[in-house]
Amino acid sequence: MNQMAGVPSPAGARTGEIAFDRKAPGLTGIVVKGFLLSLITFSIYRFWYFTNLRRYFWSRTVVAGSPAEYLGTGKELFLGFLVALAILVPIYILLFVIGLLSPVLATLAAPISFIGLFVLGQYALFRGRRYRASRTRWRGIRLGQDGSGFAYAGRAFLWWLATFASLGLAFPFMRAALERYRIDHTLIGRSRMRSTATGRSILTPWMMLYIVALLPILVSVAALLAATGFDIPSDLLIQDPASEKSKFIFNPDYEDTTLASYGAAVVIAASVSIPLALLLIPYYRARETRAFLNAASLGEARLASSLKARQFYFPYLVYMLAVIGFIIVLGIIFALLVPLIATDGENVGIHAFVIASSVLLYLGAILGTNVLYIRIITVRLWHAVATTMQIENLPELEAVLASTRARSSGLNEGLADALDVGGALEIGF
Repeated sequence: MNQMAGVPSPAGARTGEIAFDRKAPGLTGIVVKGFLLSLITFSIYRFWYFTNLRRYFWSRTVVAGSPAEYLGTGKELFLGFLVALAILVPIYILLFVIGLLSPVLATLAAPISFIGLFVLGQYALFRGRRYRASRTRWRGIRLGQDGSGFAYAGRAFLWWLATFASLGLAFPFMRAALERYRIDHTLIGRSRMRSTATGRSILTPWMMLYIVALLPILVSVAALLAATGFDIPSDLLIQDPASEKSKFIFNPDYEDTTLASYGAAVVIAASVSIPLALLLIPYYRARETRAFLNAASLGEARLASSLKARQFYFPYLVYMLAVIGFIIVLGIIFALLVPLIATDGENVGIHAFVIASSVLLYLGAILGTNVLYIRIITVRLWHAVATTMQIENLPELEAVLASTRARSSGLNEGLADALDVGGALEIGF
């Protein structure tokens, strides 16, 4: 983990290690309790569940010998969520009413609402990070974040426009630019962090993903559009007359045409590229995480990450095997219930037992996959990022003064939760 082991370090330039216990004792109880209480409170308890998860992971992340602290509360998140709903619900109602009153504006309501909610979602992501930073403390020093959420949202919107206009080629430069804005507005005490992240540092892994996973689909779709003169027939897909459900099939009238050949090329390209994309995404995420961590600094103190892509692949492989084993166990239990299902329908007691068992089996499956995801993927990814990271020139960090900045409001993350763009935990800095 320490690449500098065995090499004498000059005075004042020692490194700080980051540790995290991968065994995570007590975590399963938090997940089970959070799931069950969220279930019986119609998901209201999830705010306290998220808080408990963060408090657990923060407190077991030891930076240079001292654990971090999470000071947020579930009540703050819940109240922030209610305020966010009070803001969003009138917006949804207004857009709906505009669509009803004006047929002309009705056609614009959908794209306007999409753009508006996208910008608002980016704003919520930035402000949610500000909330988490303001509730994080290390050695009595509170983290913080300044900067404008609207400025961040505007940058994100323009960068996404550039990404679409460039057919995805601008994506790594967008990621780096937004990372710089986030880190450059991150405060540790009264000291400001800086980032030198560049799109070129992650261009190679992105181009691997782009060429293998995205380019074949883009080329095949462009060929299809060119073959149709950029005018795809509206009846290319029709409802299957042999099916009572809303199932669409390729129109037989277009069989043995160039349109059918190009359409088949799109399907083949997608069927090959999408699985390859799923295989390459962990590689890209690992390379991006390492590049961004290595670009972050606080004065002369710098982060140094030796994260490997295989450390992102292994948790998903273990999780997949664990889920397969879990499904097999559920299948065996269900097979034991089949003879009871096949019994005489007048036996009310047996059927009530089967229904209750099926419900419990369903809830158990959801709970089991949640526990496996947190314990295998989240814990292992958190451990991989934390333990492959060092702090170079540690004394510079230890000299940071505590800040007296005001704490951020829980509304910041409540809005992210209301828009479903936030998460309980984020892997990386």
